[in-house]
Amino acid sequence: MIEQSVDFVYPEDELTHEENLYREAARRFLRIMNLKADYVANAKNPALANWATSYALGLAVCDGMSITNRACQLNVSPQALSKSIKAFQSIAGINTNAYTYTNGHNQ
Repeated sequence: MIEQSVDFVYPEDELTHEENLYREAARRFLRIMNLKADYVANAKNPALANWATSYALGLAVCDGMSITNRACQLNVSPQALSKSIKAFQSIAGINTNAYTYTNGHNQ
């Protein structure tokens, strides 16, 4: 991902050391949103990347549609979709098995 301009000040670089849980949560979620946008924008197959990131994040839009059915809709294999999900999870540093294949079956 491309770093911000030199004018950008990272929150951890600020002089105040007050703990603000809301700010920390906002900073983490902003990072995830930026990673998702970057992952989709730079993908060879943006539709696949969009759905992979949505499944990786456990978004409600994925409810009711299995990885197999979504992969069929996207004209890719379930393994390709699952691999893309795992790739985004690795980039984002998240670990959720809600929608990924593990040990040969969907959890």
